Amino acid sequence: MRIVIAGGGTSGWMTAAAFCKTFPEWDITIITGGDPIGVGESTTPHMNQYLHYMGIPDAVFMPAARATYKSSSRFEGFVAEGEVFHYPNGQSVNSDLFYHDWMQAKAFYPDSLPPFADVFMPFVTVAEEGRLPLNDQSLFPYDLSKDRSFHINGAAFANYLQDTFCQDITVVDSKVKSVRYDGRRIASVMVERGPYDIKPKEIYGDLYIDCTGQESVLSGSLSKWIDFDTILTDSALVMKTEYLNRKREMVPYTNARAMSAGWQWTIPTYDFVSRGYVYSSKFISDDEAWEEFGYDDAKKITFRNGRHERAWTGNCVSIGLSYGFIEPLESTSLFNTHHGILALMDILRVEKLPGQFARDRFNHDLSEHMDGWREFVEAHYYYSHRRDTPFWRAVTDEVEYPQEGSHDTVRHMMVSGDPIPTGHLPIAFILAGSGYTNINKRHADYFQTPSLMQKKVVDEWHKQYEKRKRLADSMPYMCDYLSGTFNYEVKEDV
Repeated sequence: MRIVIAGGGTSGWMTAAAFCKTFPEWDITIITGGDPIGVGESTTPHMNQYLHYMGIPDAVFMPAARATYKSSSRFEGFVAEGEVFHYPNGQSVNSDLFYHDWMQAKAFYPDSLPPFADVFMPFVTVAEEGRLPLNDQSLFPYDLSKDRSFHINGAAFANYLQDTFCQDITVVDSKVKSVRYDGRRIASVMVERGPYDIKPKEIYGDLYIDCTGQESVLSGSLSKWIDFDTILTDSALVMKTEYLNRKREMVPYTNARAMSAGWQWTIPTYDFVSRGYVYSSKFISDDEAWEEFGYDDAKKITFRNGRHERAWTGNCVSIGLSYGFIEPLESTSLFNTHHGILALMDILRVEKLPGQFARDRFNHDLSEHMDGWREFVEAHYYYSHRRDTPFWRAVTDEVEYPQEGSHDTVRHMMVSGDPIPTGHLPIAFILAGSGYTNINKRHADYFQTPSLMQKKVVDEWHKQYEKRKRLADSMPYMCDYLSGTFNYEVKEDV
């Protein structure tokens, strides 16, 4: 089998490494031309699936990717100015409670109730204080192997994958100049040569993988684009800054702070802090965004939210941004990448040249995956109470969000008062963090709903919450833990 991968960013090298790991006997070519953004990237816990598949342990991965641990995503000002809530990573849920319990308590004791995330995944309390929750397990169950994701230097990770897994593949340091199609299949790709080579070089493959980002150089004409027009952001300013205080700034969470026309991320990798302002050009000019962001040397990028109808058409598979993109509010970009890679490996291990059924199954998997994350990102705006700028009025009052999917499920829960299903816990974190409860206090009071109407239960939650905050001082700063655990060699130009 001849595999041709177009694109040498993080997605391209993650794909190439997976092919080398899974099919070492295949002929693999990667065309690396392009201009990667090169900022820090935040991941979801599902990144562990890729690392497990590749057999990369933390002791190797953390220094190679210049990575730090991430316990949650922190949202600042999304509900209202000054309000904060967390969306935690991991599996260490307080199993003695039901999600319905907190919602009921919220209806009766809103002022003394600890935040939803802190009750159900108590390690968040320590993460909010900027510490890693690594001791006194009795107070907040936390398993570092399960309850974490990462902040990484994508370029450093790509270099590691290239050096470790991709020694025997063909690397073409050029850009795709043109694509020759045979119906809905790719016959070959032409790449640019040096200034004295007039005729482009033609590269042939049995299967082509498009990792060229939103340009979708190989696959763009093979499948129609589906626009996610309910997500209004379309631009970003990105840059890296040095640490001023590593102990305080290297926190175990990705911070997303609401801005006038979008939001700003802060991602602490081991060597630098990645910063970005994601905004809607409909509501703020570039100059105004630069001024609000406060970093004159930031690089501007533009993007479109949406996906192609098919990720796999004929002999071409789109991976990562070339298939689709949703603004990075919940760090879904790399998740979409490695989800597509592992799904592709699963199919190819069964059949080298899959038929239409296998390709359709792959397409359905990726479309359901992407559409689900669209709903999840929308929810951060949908539940907001902000009305203080034209952008926030638009995303909360004017956008007509789809009625189906999780939005419709939550609407039903809010009207019926039914307990929140376990499968909808991700939405519940945002719902509760935004100040909502699906419990009708009047009904619950009339029918004398038991137990949690007793204030002593809420008082105990609050007592444990305050105790965890005090104990946070005994937890390690992440920079101290990482430098004492892993061998982070000094890197130049990382």
